[in-house]
Amino acid sequence: MAIIRNLLNGEELILQSQHTVGRDKNNKSCFEESTVSRKHAIVYWDSNHWQLTDFSSNGTKVNHFHLHHSTRKLEINDLIQFANNEMGIWKIINLDRPNSYLKDIQSNDKFIDLGKGLMLPDKDNPKWTLFHNKHRNWLIDDGETETILVHGKRYCLDGKEYEFIENECLADTNMNIDITENAYFHFLLSMDQETISSRIKINDLILDLGVRVYNHLLLHLVLAKQQDLDSGLIESICGWVQLENLRKALSKELLMDVDDYYINTLICRLRKNLMKLTPYGYLFSDIIERKKGKLRFGMLNFKIENELEYA
Repeated sequence: MAIIRNLLNGEELILQSQHTVGRDKNNKSCFEESTVSRKHAIVYWDSNHWQLTDFSSNGTKVNHFHLHHSTRKLEINDLIQFANNEMGIWKIINLDRPNSYLKDIQSNDKFIDLGKGLMLPDKDNPKWTLFHNKHRNWLIDDGETETILVHGKRYCLDGKEYEFIENECLADTNMNIDITENAYFHFLLSMDQETISSRIKINDLILDLGVRVYNHLLLHLVLAKQQDLDSGLIESICGWVQLENLRKALSKELLMDVDDYYINTLICRLRKNLMKLTPYGYLFSDIIERKKGKLRFGMLNFKIENELEYA
């Protein structure tokens, strides 16, 4: 994420995708110096670069260049001066693309970058999974329920309080929606239906999820969704399966005792693999949707074939 640091007091600011600066308190950063205009400037993410546009009466300095109602592309280590004193000088120390994050309430200079999805406290022992759904909302899954994160709302994780800051670029969000809507999930079953491979197809691109145990869980959810669709239910409400029924079906199919913990482990493994699949795997982290005591397959489009049909 992009960060600027005040040269006088060391304060750091995380830049929002549309970061306004000025004396007006409605700006993302409010500076009260008299030489700063009410709506002084905007720093924004555009076409994979950070830009600064000045709107002010007195102008903005970037290094030795004086901007007045003009725009300049920003670079690492640039010095930006909004006010005519040392308090108004900021150094660019990071220019990564904007991401949503969790801000530590107890320490404003600490934050958790959500990136393209995250497991906390770590991917090997996750208590919470944070990811996008197909509507581009951020969700947190605690193993029992999914909650939509709300910008500016506080959440407690492991006894620490965080504020969720949504910081997505609108152009990126619209592109991601197009990608997910044009994708479908493909299952390939062996003749005895004991081996199941899966992949996500996006036009000519294939994201291969391979042969994994979580495919058995996915297939049960897909078959339930297909049954509801065939009976005439609308997609938004169909396909929900009780965990109790999933436990029984998977226990019989996998020849082992399956409990809720094991099902949650499969879901975590699936999401972990999706987050690793470049370039778009993370966009499908909501492939399994959850509400208390129930699961369903989240993708709109899917296809099931056996080896003979596929050949």
